[in-house]
Amino acid sequence: MADLDYQYIASLVERTKNNDSDAFAELYVATYQRQYYFAYNYLRDEYLAQDALQEAYILVLKNIFSLKDSSLFISWLNQITFRICFNMQKKQKKLSEEMVDYDPEYLRSQKYRGIEPEEYIIQVDQKEFIIRQVLSLPFTESQIIILRYYNNMKLKEIASLLDMSLSSVKRYLASGRKKLNLLIER
Repeated sequence: MADLDYQYIASLVERTKNNDSDAFAELYVATYQRQYYFAYNYLRDEYLAQDALQEAYILVLKNIFSLKDSSLFISWLNQITFRICFNMQKKQKKLSEEMVDYDPEYLRSQKYRGIEPEEYIIQVDQKEFIIRQVLSLPFTESQIIILRYYNNMKLKEIASLLDMSLSSVKRYLASGRKKLNLLIER
């Protein structure tokens, strides 16, 4: 993926704030591929990724005036895309878990795998507790932990996706894990 010209992006943001629709179209073209790559890797579904980006760019257009520093547009867009993807994935998982979690046949089948239905429900509650703790971490740390452990991405992929160095990813991951351990031990 080609590197973005942040100064050019900032100028497009300023033009968009001045109601230049061509500037927004250009901003969209300049950033879409990278955002799609992120959304697709996160959601693992091309249609969900397209839906996520449609929602993201609508939010960007509605809220671009709230962005005070135009040079931070890419970070802002990354956060919007991440939150939308996270929420979409959460809804998808919740929907599929609702279909399975309390299905009597599925719960009976767990008993034969050595898991009592009550224990299985407790495990589901524990997973929900952990994800709430992950989301309470600073944004970058929670984003990296989710990409690494919930999406099974490699550190190099995360670094490329978030446009940061591998050492920064490792540092955020270590810091996030340390904070997460403290939160869970409480």
